[in-house]
Amino acid sequence: MATSGIEQPPKLAPAVAARLGELRERIRWYVWLEGLTGAVAWLGAAFWVSLAIDWFFEPPPPVRGLMLVVIALGLAVVLLRLIGRRAFVRLTDGNMATVLERRFPQLGDSLLTAVALTDHPPEQFECNPRMLAHTCREAARRIGDVRLGEVFNPLPLRRSIAAAVLLTATIVAYGVTFPVQSNIWARRVLLLDNELLWPRNSRLEVEGFTDGVAKVARGADLKIVAKADTDKPVIPRSVQVRFRSAGRRNKTMSREGAADPARDQFQFYSCVLEGILTPVRFDVVGGDARVRDLRIEVVDSPTVAEMTLDCKYPQYTSRAPRSLPVAGVMEIPLGTEVSVMARANKDLVRVQVDASSGEQVLPPVEFDPGKRSDDPRRFAHVIPSLDEDTTLLFTLSDTDGITAREPVRLSLVTVADAPPQLSVQLDGIGQAVTPTAMLPAVGRIGDDWGIAEVWFETAIDEQPAANRAIGPPPPKSTEWNLDEIMQLDELGLAPGQKLVVSVKASDHFDLAAGPNVGSSERWLLDVVTPEQLKAMLEARELVLRQRFEAIIEEVTETRDLLIRLDFATPDANDTKARGNVEAPAAGSEPGDEPGDDPDDRMPDSPMRQLALRTLRVDRALTNSRKSTHETRGIADAFDDIRRQLINNRIDTEELKIRLSEGIVAPLGKITEEMFPELESRLARLRKQLDDEQLAPQRAEAARRQADDLLVAMRKVLDRMIELEDFNEAIELLRTIIKLQEELDEQTRQRHKQKLRELLED
Repeated sequence: MATSGIEQPPKLAPAVAARLGELRERIRWYVWLEGLTGAVAWLGAAFWVSLAIDWFFEPPPPVRGLMLVVIALGLAVVLLRLIGRRAFVRLTDGNMATVLERRFPQLGDSLLTAVALTDHPPEQFECNPRMLAHTCREAARRIGDVRLGEVFNPLPLRRSIAAAVLLTATIVAYGVTFPVQSNIWARRVLLLDNELLWPRNSRLEVEGFTDGVAKVARGADLKIVAKADTDKPVIPRSVQVRFRSAGRRNKTMSREGAADPARDQFQFYSCVLEGILTPVRFDVVGGDARVRDLRIEVVDSPTVAEMTLDCKYPQYTSRAPRSLPVAGVMEIPLGTEVSVMARANKDLVRVQVDASSGEQVLPPVEFDPGKRSDDPRRFAHVIPSLDEDTTLLFTLSDTDGITAREPVRLSLVTVADAPPQLSVQLDGIGQAVTPTAMLPAVGRIGDDWGIAEVWFETAIDEQPAANRAIGPPPPKSTEWNLDEIMQLDELGLAPGQKLVVSVKASDHFDLAAGPNVGSSERWLLDVVTPEQLKAMLEARELVLRQRFEAIIEEVTETRDLLIRLDFATPDANDTKARGNVEAPAAGSEPGDEPGDDPDDRMPDSPMRQLALRTLRVDRALTNSRKSTHETRGIADAFDDIRRQLINNRIDTEELKIRLSEGIVAPLGKITEEMFPELESRLARLRKQLDDEQLAPQRAEAARRQADDLLVAMRKVLDRMIELEDFNEAIELLRTIIKLQEELDEQTRQRHKQKLRELLED
């Protein structure tokens, strides 16, 4: 297309521009109106939803705050989507023309073409200006018949306006009708007030929870008590504990009786949570009443972490004060002042002390540790004098309001001062004594806290007892080895009397009835003449000699068992030929007949010979040990006779030498040296009986030792016989002297008789 010059394109008709501007304004008004009514509708819906949630559930402030955040976020989304994303968008004439062309097809694209071509510089298009002008005129003509209201869909806007108006009207009506409830909603939802609650037909309270928290000792049970106000229109038929903690199932509380609103203020409900080990959160729900967010915190039960006893001992113990850690039952000396010093594991507010002493229950004592000590964990209890077994029960209450389920028990057992213990005996004294005898008392005297005095107590026949003091023991001595002699000649005894003697001791005990007295065994002694005592001892010597002769016979039998040991190997052919025929055992003494020993009746064989040898050696060992014990008893008995002679002052030098050097000393050597050597040789023989070479040698060594032992024992027996002969000679001399005295007495009596006869004549 050729032109003579550049023509200016035609301008958009003013009528078209006005109509497009009007459409633009109407679109913006539509967007704002729909957005604002949508926001109002959202807020109205949020009011009713939040009202319902808060009415039925009464969530805690954090949940209500979250609900406000959700409402605010929803409002922001509504405003952003309905207003923010549309109201501020740039609406060009082209956009408006496109909208009109789509809605009104009769425009025939003339409006869109005119708007598009007039908005650009002429150099960018190669078109006929006349045709463009014609199009603009055509668009202006046709747009005049367009009704802009038909561009919009009125239904969404109507719905939004209707919702906004309806919700607003209902909210206003609710506020006018229920101003109190509206105020509660505003304070609870908008101001997050947690004190104000919705009015209910029922009202519940839960006892024991301060600010919604109760503390319980770990592992303890907790009884939850709820009470419903009977002034309310509805008393719940059941009340339920709804746990928020995982692992616990809801529990229905037990209804306690049936409350009468005219008489009772509350209807009570209860349930028990057993063995609480971890924190618990729960709500109590009954009817339309709820007590929310109750918590049970688990704390340690108050108990004693450390306990000591400060003991101030009584004077009789002579002990310095000391502190004792408590471990189990505590044994404390009688009369001790005891101060119980204890430290708990927690701060305490109260300590109750229940005491029982013997069968008496003492009144409880209560005190606040904080008033007695700077440390609220420490407390003390003083017993001025522990006179009986006492049990103390400490019940602790701490600052958490926890009272220990089980009191701390402290058992104090009084240790009474025992009397002195005497292990005393008379040394070298029998059941009979002479009037001039000496009584040696030897042994040990002991007492826990010290011995004060020691004395002999004597009683003659039926006379009152008399005391003879013994040298004082070492100061504060708790053990004393007694070695004291009492002279009987100081008592003025006469033959035929009975003497009772004992040793007594007292301690330093200074309470109650005074010192404790301990006593040894009481010895009943017959007072006899020296001649009577000698006769008694001589009779005892005779019995001992007879016992010693029996021991010698047993040792002889032991030697014979060793002689009869057979170490020869039997001939197999002879054994087969003899069969079970009885034959003398090899090695038996001359004169032994077959069958004298039951063991000889067994068939000769190596096993039989070994068994027979073992049996005889075992018998020899048993006999040897028995003889050793009996011989030692004989030696001790003769030594006792010797000491009785000395203590009763009826001994002679020759008699003491005969007894000690002739009998006691040799018997001591026999029991201490010769018998042990025999047992040693028999033991070695017992171990080597199956050795054909060593066994005969060991047997011969044991036999020689037995022979030597018999020789020594027979020598002692000879000395016993000599002593008996000596005693008989002494007795004979004693008899002669007695006869001589009787003859002299008879002669004197005869002379007196003769003199009387002469005087009478």
